[in-house]
Amino acid sequence: MPVNTVIFLQREKVNFNNLKVVKEIAKKLDKKLVLLFVNITEKEKEKAKKQIEDENISYELKNQLEFGEAKEEIKAGKPDLLVVTQEKISPLEHIFRITSTEKLVKDFENLDIILLQEDADSINSVLINVDKETATEYFISSAYLFVKKLGVRFDFVTSFYESFYENRLKKTHPDEEAKQILLGLLEEHVETVKTKLAKALKGENVELLILKGDPKKEIPYYARKKKYDLLLINENIEDRESYIENSETSVGIFKDKEGE
Repeated sequence: MPVNTVIFLQREKVNFNNLKVVKEIAKKLDKKLVLLFVNITEKEKEKAKKQIEDENISYELKNQLEFGEAKEEIKAGKPDLLVVTQEKISPLEHIFRITSTEKLVKDFENLDIILLQEDADSINSVLINVDKETATEYFISSAYLFVKKLGVRFDFVTSFYESFYENRLKKTHPDEEAKQILLGLLEEHVETVKTKLAKALKGENVELLILKGDPKKEIPYYARKKKYDLLLINENIEDRESYIENSETSVGIFKDKEGE
């Protein structure tokens, strides 16, 4: 990672819960913290600076009057990690609209981004989703390095969409034959994901949690049920927005290839 910076983007007000998380990330990753503030009051800027200075972290505060200017600075600077606050809205409201943070994420490509829930003040456990079709070795190794540097509890997980295949197979095959084919598909799914893990982690032995269900629903639900603080998904995963919308935990979107 050539630039060695973590950017914490805040607009109108500073989320001091999230600032605690960002400080810890920057410290554990040994990165310079850049506070990119848009229309933040002097009082809140001074409070943020004091909290960081008390931790003896290398930092820089940059103030922008326009949100568009902040986005351009991020694109030009290509930080190692961008951290933003995810506005809290009800699941019902989320059906009809996306948050401004989710709109922001769509503007960036090939960039590691973490969307912190408004009440998130620490990261102690991380769930890393390994998608059979789209997760790359680069994503897996990058996510693994991230959690190891943070020194937190983590698990790798994958979900097999069993009901999707089962319903299709039963239309064209007898029940017993459909069950056997389904079992073979499950085994192939697990073997493919385990092979990706082995290659990405150079043979290091890690446990893989195997779930059954629609991944974009099952993975976020499992993360919430088991009280993980952060769910990591890869940038090019199919229906990425659905994973974010279905999540009640903080979500990290890590790139699938090394940045240019």
